[in-house]
Amino acid sequence: MSKTSNRLGLWFAHAYVIGLCGTLAGAYFFQFGLWEYPCPMCLLQRMFFLLSALGPAWIIARSRKGSVTTREWASGWGWAIGAALIGSTVSAAQVLMHIVPPDPGYAGALFGLHLYTWALITFLAAALAAAAALFLTPVAEPLDAGTTSPALRRAGAVTLAVLFVFAASNLVACFFLQGFNWQMPGDPTSYQFFTGFGL
Repeated sequence: MSKTSNRLGLWFAHAYVIGLCGTLAGAYFFQFGLWEYPCPMCLLQRMFFLLSALGPAWIIARSRKGSVTTREWASGWGWAIGAALIGSTVSAAQVLMHIVPPDPGYAGALFGLHLYTWALITFLAAALAAAAALFLTPVAEPLDAGTTSPALRRAGAVTLAVLFVFAASNLVACFFLQGFNWQMPGDPTSYQFFTGFGL
């Protein structure tokens, strides 16, 4: 088993986390760039994107401190698969809610598909990617601390910081959308935190 394949396994974990954060960045563009407010189900899907990214993020964090055991590698990717599959059920439910014509669907679309449809596709792709990483455990897991090169250690700090920024910003966005109300409207048209103060 070569260190090169082990390092590729770690780089794949980085790509998985950054890829899901990129998906959230696209959602942010629709929210803050096009002023399309996410509904509660949209926010739930964002949460599961973040939860799915936590699995490989944990592997990255462990690799920066020392060796990653087979159990840790498998647990991280198993967590990623579970969160992605649960998130896909949320997306599928929203797709089914708007699938019957002439329902125009919720919010805008990208290449003819609404964001919740893209979320379903992304969740399924993420689950397959995580399953591939799990299947390739014998050749991809970083078994020894020497596998983590200085470049991987620096990249690990950046990747974990990016995930933290998206998790924190999503929490803040949710708070502004809901404000101090017990629940958020199913079809929000403003940030309730500001409208509650008459802003």
